[in-house]
Amino acid sequence: MAPLVELPLTPGGVLLAAACVVAGAPLFARGRRAWRLRRSLARIRSAELTDDVAGLVCVSGRVALESPLFAPLGGRPCAGFELTVRGLGSAVGGTVVERRVFRLVAGESFARVRPERATWHMPVTARRTLAAGEAPSERLAALLDSSAELRWLRSRGVALEMVERSLEAHRVVSVLGMARSEPVAVAEAGEELAATGTDGGFTAPRLFPGPEQPDYELTLEADDFLERVQVHADPPGRALLVPSRGTAALVWIGPLLTIAGLLYLARAAEPLLQRLG
Repeated sequence: MAPLVELPLTPGGVLLAAACVVAGAPLFARGRRAWRLRRSLARIRSAELTDDVAGLVCVSGRVALESPLFAPLGGRPCAGFELTVRGLGSAVGGTVVERRVFRLVAGESFARVRPERATWHMPVTARRTLAAGEAPSERLAALLDSSAELRWLRSRGVALEMVERSLEAHRVVSVLGMARSEPVAVAEAGEELAATGTDGGFTAPRLFPGPEQPDYELTLEADDFLERVQVHADPPGRALLVPSRGTAALVWIGPLLTIAGLLYLARAAEPLLQRLG
């Protein structure tokens, strides 16, 4: 404690000590989450998706689309893509990203994977150079115009180097996420029929009811513990992203900052307390 006692008392030091006290708790919370996640990921192993998975899991399966989407260069059906564009011989460029909800399917089991709060590791699926003055397709032009940097490059008549990464339909991937079963609406197998010779109508079962919907749906998503879902398709068995040791060390750094700040503030307040006493 001697080094702390010998520190000079200054207004700047008081402000810094107060900042340490305030920052200690969130740093501790971040470090604790990283520490727990590192321990959990060290034990986890990739397995095929089943209906009874729950909690933090790493499961594999095939990509099934819920809505039509096509990669801008390769033209193949995909759940999402990332188009990286740079001017030929220039450092100026940009990235256009579009991702959709998809289903991870393994046998009779499936889980929905949302694109929010997710990191997708996708392989390169196409490359193309758009020559200066060459007119792109209508859809590609719309994608390029969605970025201010790429609009500027097009207006300058610069040749464009384009690299496409996409998550193609039917590709085998592994997903790290929190598995949860969510309730879904169930369609009633009945319809309102008009009665003959009576007042009003009545509800009767359909003669040819459609397939019954399940009353729950499995999802793979992020939460406060796992901040981002990891989708690995490049390759599917890619090593999981683990929080760094430095981030995990915040579980000790946070409390130390708080204690040091409180001690400094207590020393700064000591003369005032003596005068009041």
